[in-house]
Amino acid sequence: YAGLSLGEEITLCASVTPKRVGDDTILWFSSDPGVATVNDGVVKGLSAGKTIITAKTINNLSATCEITILPEGTIPYSEGNIFEFGRYEQDGNDENGKEPIKWEILEVDNNRLLIISKYILDCKIYNTAEVKTTWETCAVRKWLNNDFINEAFTAEEKEQIPSVNLVNADNAYYGTDGGNDTTDQIFFLSVDESESYFGQYDRKGYADFLSFNQNLLCEPTPYAINKGAQGIIITQSYYDSRLKGYGYSEDVIGRRSCNWWLRSPGESNVYACHIWYDGGAGPASDMPAGVGGVGVRPALFLDYKYENPERILLSTESENMSLGEHLKIEATVTPFGALNSTITWTSSNPSVATVSDGTVKAISVGRTTITAETENGVKATCEIEVAEMEYPDFFADIKYDTWQYKSAKAVYNKGYMTGTGKLDGRVVFSPNTDINRSQFVVALYSMEGKPDVEYEQKFSDVTSSAWYAKQVTWASDNGIVAGNPDGTFGVNGKATREQLALMFYKYAVYKKYDVSISSSTDLSGFTDAGKVDSWALTAVKWAVERGIISGKGNASAGYRIDPTKGATRAECAAMMNKFDEIYSGALTVVEGDIEEPIALPMEEVEESPVSEEESEDIAVPEEESEEIIEDEDVVPEDGKENIVDEEILYPEEIGDEKK
Repeated sequence: YAGLSLGEEITLCASVTPKRVGDDTILWFSSDPGVATVNDGVVKGLSAGKTIITAKTINNLSATCEITILPEGTIPYSEGNIFEFGRYEQDGNDENGKEPIKWEILEVDNNRLLIISKYILDCKIYNTAEVKTTWETCAVRKWLNNDFINEAFTAEEKEQIPSVNLVNADNAYYGTDGGNDTTDQIFFLSVDESESYFGQYDRKGYADFLSFNQNLLCEPTPYAINKGAQGIIITQSYYDSRLKGYGYSEDVIGRRSCNWWLRSPGESNVYACHIWYDGGAGPASDMPAGVGGVGVRPALFLDYKYENPERILLSTESENMSLGEHLKIEATVTPFGALNSTITWTSSNPSVATVSDGTVKAISVGRTTITAETENGVKATCEIEVAEMEYPDFFADIKYDTWQYKSAKAVYNKGYMTGTGKLDGRVVFSPNTDINRSQFVVALYSMEGKPDVEYEQKFSDVTSSAWYAKQVTWASDNGIVAGNPDGTFGVNGKATREQLALMFYKYAVYKKYDVSISSSTDLSGFTDAGKVDSWALTAVKWAVERGIISGKGNASAGYRIDPTKGATRAECAAMMNKFDEIYSGALTVVEGDIEEPIALPMEEVEESPVSEEESEDIAVPEEESEEIIEDEDVVPEDGKENIVDEEILYPEEIGDEKK
């Protein structure tokens, strides 16, 4: 999928065939969350570049999709892509000015695009009175080609919007006269065009006059709602009772949708066709032309001239590499679709590193400059340093090419977790050391941004002088943790994997994030599902569905949750990184009741005995590629520290790092 805009979202759908019990839970991963995140198939572009989105089942079936995020200001020439053009009031706040209009590309014809607004922008009646009218004579056509076009576009932008001839066909079911053909810059789609561009309708027994299409659901802007646009928020019950029968996916639940006008005539020339808020459409989908509450979703053609490249944007400007390592550098030419945009790659010192189509291979110790150059001489460079470093950057005990590195580096850079010491000037992370309850609460508090908290004596073993005192107070005040029956917190008690799931869940509830769980989610794909305690079951299901917990083991021996096993620092880092990925960007605020797990019993939970033979099943399966598992919640094959296994020290402060 090429051409997702910055900040834009698309929804990927995945299905498993043939369907078997336990196979239908799909976990989503992004190879580069800095470029785009993915949450239950919803991909959001964050920065220019490319990433691989992987959909994976718990029994190791997978499929991938490459996503390209375009630099700001470029126009993506692919049907279905979204870009910004013009400005119109949308958020309902006049004081902050007009917002950029987002458009979806319906058709590409050389340098001309047919586009339609992604959202319903306004609410207008089709005609000022319920009298006979056609598209040629209706009031909304005059408004679109006078008031709207002047309000939404600059003089330069209007020059890019051509006047086109529109065929206004008769109503195919009623035979109502469509009137004369017209010449317009801004217009509504016809019934036939809406079916052509949004996909074949599902007639559902209504022959040729009414049908249903999920792709026709459209959300109104706050401004359009204020102007009277009518619609619904699709609830679970409405989906189950109506939309599920139309073949709609569960992705529509929670979306707001609104009626919007088409230009075709309805039952008579006093009526006009429209799209219903449930995606109902067709020649019999109409209402009186003078009725209110129907939204405006303009369409237009846009002429865009190709130009020579002006800039090359590389995915990185400098990198440290180890001998033998490969690095893929992505290059994006702007403006998008420019002529002479073929890129030639060169290395200033091929004896240090070679480059082929953006892929750099480290050959020997030294430095080199990788250059990307277009046919018209536009250049961009990336500095490469190759060293004999088994442990690049700063971790003394995590190899660069292991699954632990990416998550540990991410949480360290964000300040969620710190190291446990220093070794030869590098950070010791202790990835395979179990994290205890107080350490995890400190990490979660850092994830929240270290809010101001006044210490309060909540537990007998948490004194005001403890380095974790205010963090435990914060977690207790917000319902994230509870105490033991004896009044202690259990500061040194191990944080098991199901306890982490519960605390993450309660933190998400505290943040009012969406913690809904699909009715199809179960744990039957895990061999130890029965070991999950009842008080943690909801939280563990949520964590598995979101990919925060993805299991241990392999396909031959089976996957396990290991609910009562202590979570390692590396596993905690992976979970935090996945949580961050899921809930970054636009967040869903949940209203009403949320299913709450039973309160966590804080007495020590005994770890299930694991035999030496069974412990081998925890190993990362050899057939798995590191690119697929590097974000997953698994432990290394040997189950040991890579370099050191020093005692963790937690003074109140070491340098600038809070422990």
